[in-house]
Amino acid sequence: MKKSLLSLAIIALTLTSCKNDSEKQEETISMDSTTVQIDHHNAKISLDYIGTYKGSLPCANCEAIETTILLSEDSYVKETVYKGKSKEVFKETGTYTWNEAGNTITLLNSAVPNQYFVGENVLFHLDADGKRIEGDLASKYQLSKVEISEVSVSNPKKEVKIKEVALVDLKNSKWRLVKLNGKIIEKNKDNKKEFGINFNPEGRFSAFAGCNNMAGSYELKVDVSRVKFSKVISTMMACEDMLTEQEFAKVLEMVDNYNFDGKTLKLNRAKMATLAEFEIIK
Repeated sequence: MKKSLLSLAIIALTLTSCKNDSEKQEETISMDSTTVQIDHHNAKISLDYIGTYKGSLPCANCEAIETTILLSEDSYVKETVYKGKSKEVFKETGTYTWNEAGNTITLLNSAVPNQYFVGENVLFHLDADGKRIEGDLASKYQLSKVEISEVSVSNPKKEVKIKEVALVDLKNSKWRLVKLNGKIIEKNKDNKKEFGINFNPEGRFSAFAGCNNMAGSYELKVDVSRVKFSKVISTMMACEDMLTEQEFAKVLEMVDNYNFDGKTLKLNRAKMATLAEFEIIK
């Protein structure tokens, strides 16, 4: 009898031990799976960052530091000219690395400060501690992306001319709706008001798509190109054709990310096809 009780006790202890080991293993797996989650909307993954960036950075003992950075897939070329002090071009080449968040690059073999926060068509020059520069001169610490505009056929070397992409502040801009769910939106000649959306710096937006005025709040996460529209309200007019307006209102509820190059704006949901496309209203 005693042997039976002892055997049962040993079995119970063994089962308890196995259960605890199993729970610990599950906890470990859960923790490990959390640590390897990747944000699929960071700059490294979702932005077309490869290209050439130019700007004039503030200088303590010259007029400005004219800076050009060419980023390829895994290397960079940096050229600087100390305007008003010398015409000499200082050139650096090397590789760069991304931080864990996938939104900031560090130019290896370049003197500190050598970190840049990567935005949509812009590099923000960070301070020596890797932080965004604030204050009245904050807007001066930016390099804007440039695009190829034409090739000079008169030059046998086919010298490429470049022009800066317009840096538009999305938080203070107006956009004309040109496509909705893949369909081209024709400009309504009878309607004086543009179909589209306007953003203001206080986090509010207004929109129109044929009948009622819509308005609400928006939140932007520029570093990962995320957007969220909320508290959307609308006037209550009844019109003959409200299909476009209804589709547009539904899109605003669905979207969670955007693409923006200073000329066009695309509203998307996850990795689906673009739901709404706009062009800038100057």
